[in-house]
Amino acid sequence: MMRTGHLAGIIALLAALTACGAQTGSPVAASTPPIPTDTSTTTTSSQPPAEKQPDQVAQQTTTRTTTTSSSNVVTTRPPQATATISVVKQPTCPVHGTPDAPFTSPGTDVVIEWKVTGATGAAIAVDNPNTYGAYGTYGATGQLTLAFGCTDKPGKTTHTYTVWPAGNKNVSKTISVSATNNP
Repeated sequence: MMRTGHLAGIIALLAALTACGAQTGSPVAASTPPIPTDTSTTTTSSQPPAEKQPDQVAQQTTTRTTTTSSSNVVTTRPPQATATISVVKQPTCPVHGTPDAPFTSPGTDVVIEWKVTGATGAAIAVDNPNTYGAYGTYGATGQLTLAFGCTDKPGKTTHTYTVWPAGNKNVSKTISVSATNNP
């Protein structure tokens, strides 16, 4: 037999949950604190009056059980894929000497670095930003030293470098790197 006070408490709790939109059996979005419940049972036994002995009295047994319950729902999302790429070392184009300016200098390579998340590797493309992984596949973070080809025309030479998280063609980052030509 349940005590009336406990029944009223449970009804009030159910009414409060219903008022805030909770449904019975619906998942809980966050951890809920333990809710103690108290169940009391009273059992009375006695022998019929005809067989009752003077030294026998009614026996009463009370059982009290307290149960604590909690509900945790954990939502795990896959890591969001991101890609970053930057230039560690700017390239230079070679300088070709002339009779008026005999100074010559070789060009220098470009050094790029990248980091991707949401994947265990990275796909790289050079001068081909629409072709996934055209230059190859590498670790999730890294650096590459690449030759930087220049032209003999006045102006600048520009190359593009693109990185994707491996296996994800929808997320990419492209940078353009330029160096002045020295005809």
